[in-house]
This record gives sequence, C-alpha cells and structure tokens, in this order.
Amino acid sequence: MATEPSYRTLRLLCANAAGMAAFLAAYVVAREFGVALAAGVLVGAIGYVASSVVVEYATAGDGS
Repeated sequence: MATEPSYRTLRLLCANAAGMAAFLAAYVVAREFGVALAAGVLVGAIGYVASSVVVEYATAGDGS
C-alpha cells in the first residue's frame, strides 16, 4: 500500500520564510509592531497556499 508523502513541513517552512520576510519589511517601513505582525501573518498564509508550487517541484523529481 503506497501512500503519498505529506509535504506539510515543506509548506510550513515556505510560509514561515515568507511571513518573516514580510514582517521585517513591514516593520522597517511602518515602524509599528501591529502593522508588521498583520503583514507577516497575511503573507505567511498566502505563502502557505502558494507553496503548492514548491511541493509540485519537489514531487516532480521523485518519479511520481
């Protein structure tokens, strides 16, 4: 019984990287913690959804 591997960790790493970058950029621009936090969470959520491209790339080389 072959199961598809879960790429949740890869997706979370992509979302975390995007969220941290957005947080830092927003903090540098706005100098407000709340605005930076909101930007980080929003971009992190978008990054999690958009990381399906990274997962597709990761699965392309494994013979699937």
